[in-house]
Amino acid sequence: MFEEKETFWKKKGFYASACVLLVGIMAVSAIAYRKWNFGTGGNNKMMADIATEMPVATPAATVLPKPSAAAQKAAQANAPVAKNNTSEGDKGAKKAKKAAQAVKKTDAAKTKGKEAKPGKKAAKTSAAAQPKLSFNEEAGLLWPVEGDILLKYSMNNSVYFKTLAQYKCNPGIVISAKEGTEVKAAADCQVTKVTKDDELGSVVTTDIGDQYTASYGQLDNISVNKGDILKEGDVIGTIAKPTKYYTEEGSNLFFQIKNGKDTVDPMLLLR
Repeated sequence: MFEEKETFWKKKGFYASACVLLVGIMAVSAIAYRKWNFGTGGNNKMMADIATEMPVATPAATVLPKPSAAAQKAAQANAPVAKNNTSEGDKGAKKAKKAAQAVKKTDAAKTKGKEAKPGKKAAKTSAAAQPKLSFNEEAGLLWPVEGDILLKYSMNNSVYFKTLAQYKCNPGIVISAKEGTEVKAAADCQVTKVTKDDELGSVVTTDIGDQYTASYGQLDNISVNKGDILKEGDVIGTIAKPTKYYTEEGSNLFFQIKNGKDTVDPMLLLR
């Protein structure tokens, strides 16, 4: 029995020694591992971290070559030029736009001026068409031609017409005058009509104011037109060859005065 106990304790001592040896080996291994980890293992850890952070599937970025210093200077020099060119281009575009607008305004102003001119002219014509004429009965009328009275005014009694060989009323007077004699305006007036008549030939009618009108018949070489403003004594035309209705009476001037629609004896107004 004593021998069995001795053998037991020997086995226990062996196991204890083995355990102590194993612990020592582990301690030495741990120390060696720490030294290796802190000595050369730091770089491995860094590489491991980088490998962890980089995606496996992402391709490596292409690194462009760095431009040379000369290329950088050239780019810097060209940059302001491009900017200036752009600025000049913008300025040119603005100038062109302003020029186009100016031309448009000028054309519009010209068009407006042209449109206004006819209106202004029309206004003058309108004003001229209605002059402030005033006929003074006491001042009377200028004789349009000098000559004898061939046929007097007669609306109440008839007078004898040689050429027609008949008696009839005469709404004016017939003044004897040679062909080519100038016929003058009897008063300040405006020409209102220039007409042609079988009996009286070419006739000029004028407005002398205050609803009075003066008409001149048997005319040739008429020098006035409708709308003309005449002064007393201005030439209207000349005496023409008499129409077939006055061949026996000879060349003459037919002169008629009206107040409104009523005829007036010119002899009452001629001075």
